[in-house]
Amino acid sequence: MFEMIFENEAGNRLTFGDDSPFTIYDFSGLNPPKATINTNETALIDGATYNSAKVQMRSINIAFSVESDAESNRLDIYKVIRSKMPIRIYYKSDRLDIFIDGYVEELNFTYWAMKNTCTVAILCPFPYFRGAQQIINELSAIIPRFHFPFASTSQGELVFGEVDIVTSVEVLNNGNVEAGLVFELYAKAAVGNPKIIDYQTGEFLKLDFEMEEGDLITISTGQGNKKITLLRDGVYSNIFNAFDVSSTWLQLHLNGSVFVYEVETGSVTSLLITIKHYDLFEGV
Repeated sequence: MFEMIFENEAGNRLTFGDDSPFTIYDFSGLNPPKATINTNETALIDGATYNSAKVQMRSINIAFSVESDAESNRLDIYKVIRSKMPIRIYYKSDRLDIFIDGYVEELNFTYWAMKNTCTVAILCPFPYFRGAQQIINELSAIIPRFHFPFASTSQGELVFGEVDIVTSVEVLNNGNVEAGLVFELYAKAAVGNPKIIDYQTGEFLKLDFEMEEGDLITISTGQGNKKITLLRDGVYSNIFNAFDVSSTWLQLHLNGSVFVYEVETGSVTSLLITIKHYDLFEGV
């Protein structure tokens, strides 16, 4: 059994599943999307040379019947599914809990049939399903020191918790596609030129930037969404030019990745790093 939910940009929803007034009878677009392989043919050489490859956009087509009251339910569909507008599809089964974002290409009804039916065509520019929950890993952790019930005869200072600086972290990938990452760098004190390293490959992401106390830098390495922003004194600014030219936009490998970090100036214990990602799936 599965449950599917359509949600528009306003948060309005249509639910498909038990006790739903809509019954899906045809669904395409759950398979991995088609790839385009770019090659180059050379005279006097058999075959061709591989250059690159990319995955095409995903097309999802859904056909479902509309139970009675047909007119009322059809009007409810119009409130959620609107031509050219963004739509999010949630899909949940015994093994998967995922979603994908797309845009409504087409919406059609058979008005005069014995039972109204509806067909929806949705185009998804980013072709992969994302895990419903964002995964968060930290290169720092709080060690708790305070437990209830509590009584103290201490004459000195009580420690409720302390920060344990972890300079390496393993990030697991439970999807089946390499995923982009979001790194959040928070400076407890001034540090210079932070560098995050993929321990397994030696690739790194370095910033040529002096962070001041309280700075928060957010780095996104996702496909089509690469950016670097700084939050300082409540003001956001674009610092994309701080990206070191020898750096790599680090990705989360299929078998997971181990990340370490360092700084050129200041103390490594002054920099706290949070790593966020969504697991990605080619098909359902």
